Amino acid sequence: MGKINISDVYAYIHTTLRHDPRILELLGVAADATLEDLATRIQKRKKPQDVVQHNLPLISFYKNPGVRGENYLEYRFIVDFDIYTQDDVEVAIHIADRIAQLFDDKFMSGIKGGSVFKGQYTTSAEDDTDLANTYKYFTQIGFTIGIDE
Repeated sequence: MGKINISDVYAYIHTTLRHDPRILELLGVAADATLEDLATRIQKRKKPQDVVQHNLPLISFYKNPGVRGENYLEYRFIVDFDIYTQDDVEVAIHIADRIAQLFDDKFMSGIKGGSVFKGQYTTSAEDDTDLANTYKYFTQIGFTIGIDE
């Protein structure tokens, strides 16, 4: 049975976000921004680093535990996308909408050990944060990988 490389999933998501002109615009990042600046604004972690006002808006994403489907060659999991803004509800919701547009009902490739990689919008909502003057919104995308034998 094939092995899934979760690092490929993270890389695919990060690449998709950082190459999308609308996401960059909503984050207030120039199209020619450095990888370091993008790494601050789009983070692969549950607890983002450097969450300070001049680094917002910011997206952090992380994979939740997954399960095998009814078919043992299917692996399903949810990725949370947490969006932090400077108390800007509209920007947060626009970012969440764009994330859904990028991944919902889309087939993707490039995952080692997986022949099919499909996203599906699951839910989104406002979330609590202890950060002053910061608004937090999240969206979840469910992913399914068909595992190569």
